[in-house]
Amino acid sequence: MAGGRERSGIRRAAWGAWPSLAAIAVIAVVLLRAAFDSGGYFPAAFTQAGAIAFIALGALALAHVPRHRIATHALIGIGALAGLAAWTGLSSGWSATQDTAVLDMQRGMLYVALFGLGLVAAGSGRFSRHLVWTVLAVITVIVGAGLISRLYPDVISATPTELSQYRLSYPLGYWNAFGALAAAGAILALGLAADPRVPVVLRTPACGVSVILGVAMYFSLSRGAWLALIVGAVVLVALGSLRGSLLLTAVIVGVAATIAVVRLQAYPGLIDDPRAGAGQLTEGGAYGPQLVVIVLLAMATQAVIAATRSSAVLMEALGRIGRPLAIGAGIVLAAVVAGAYGLRAADVEGVTARALDDSENWVSRQWDDFLDPAALSETGTARLTTAKGTRSDLYRVAIDAFETHPLRGGGAGSFEVRWIRTRDVDEKVRDAHSLELETLGELGLVGALLLLGFLAAVVVAALRARFRPGALTSSQAAAVGAACAVWIIHSFVDWDWEMPGLTGPMVVLAASLFPAGRKRRRRRRTAQIMGMR
Repeated sequence: MAGGRERSGIRRAAWGAWPSLAAIAVIAVVLLRAAFDSGGYFPAAFTQAGAIAFIALGALALAHVPRHRIATHALIGIGALAGLAAWTGLSSGWSATQDTAVLDMQRGMLYVALFGLGLVAAGSGRFSRHLVWTVLAVITVIVGAGLISRLYPDVISATPTELSQYRLSYPLGYWNAFGALAAAGAILALGLAADPRVPVVLRTPACGVSVILGVAMYFSLSRGAWLALIVGAVVLVALGSLRGSLLLTAVIVGVAATIAVVRLQAYPGLIDDPRAGAGQLTEGGAYGPQLVVIVLLAMATQAVIAATRSSAVLMEALGRIGRPLAIGAGIVLAAVVAGAYGLRAADVEGVTARALDDSENWVSRQWDDFLDPAALSETGTARLTTAKGTRSDLYRVAIDAFETHPLRGGGAGSFEVRWIRTRDVDEKVRDAHSLELETLGELGLVGALLLLGFLAAVVVAALRARFRPGALTSSQAAAVGAACAVWIIHSFVDWDWEMPGLTGPMVVLAASLFPAGRKRRRRRRTAQIMGMR
């Protein structure tokens, strides 16, 4: 009797699990398909991906009624996302480019389907962690393929275009999107590697993945990716509950990535010009093994520290001697600094004053360069130290469009037309390089509020998951929230929305943050006895 009940419970658990597992599989296929088809940028790519996602979502909804209702927070998120897509489609009625508006709506519906699949995959929360690790694996495959194409072009051939100026963009086709995806993945992997509740067999490779993604991001030479990475790291620390473990892992990843990037400077054929130095193929073969060794050393260090911290005896011993050692080291360091300052106070103050003055002048120059729109002439690593570009003019045109039609905007796709008419810089551009400003200009206040509603729902879900842990641990919720923060910040300075290869994984990650709703009540069938009154 007990055995029968146990088998029945196993069957019910398996029946309840298959929709989540199927949704995770579909998500992985759709994301990889879009990423390796030029990032899903072109209509054929995102319409096919959207069709697959919607068919799968509909089939899962018909085949299996979930045991839990969709939570209110999730309904707000998916409702705002669907509303944004619908408003985008409606704007074709007043847009100067009606066909573009319809295509933009179809892209938006792809994100709605991916978000819905993410909610199905998370289910009651049982598979939320699986969903997060799946997204990290997808990002690793995408970015890893790009890195291999640079180090070993004979294995994966991806010829750089003149437009890219040898900045790594494969397979997405856009270097800034590649850099942003690598940055988000690096932050996500770092947060997961730092979670002591995650098994060592997962924390160790996550640490190595974070190093690899960080190095790959450098190859993109994306200034926006660096900005987003820094903000993501700050958010990860702010949300992190176990900052000691996070600090140790961050030091391991940071040191390893720094060493890898420093070593990279000896191979100009990999960064600045495929013909420089010994050439891309030769230098890739020389640098690749070094990167592997650095990653393996980082993983080994992480494994040792994770195993040590998981040992109660060792942690107790370290706790007894750790605080006295830290206090002693702090006293010695303070004494050395005070002594050095006493001996060379005038020199130190002079150097400090000059450094502050130089930094103020540098910031002022960068701000002036940003406000003076001009095509960026710097190439290679030199572009990372300047704020020059045309974005200030792009933002001006988007804001002007909003001021002209504040409520409804100029219509989806109208930015390109307005840019050609009112630009100050002769540059071919289709998007405002800012999701938020372009939404204001094209979809007006209505579209901006719908976008804000979706982003706000994600932020609230991240905070809720962090401070009221459920399916995800607090550390995992912090990692996912920080990765989403990378995407949100980067969306302010680039056209991420038009790249499903970047935005798709982030939308799915966001879905993992939302808690499950209440359980559905099962309807009890009552037997009717004929003839009784």
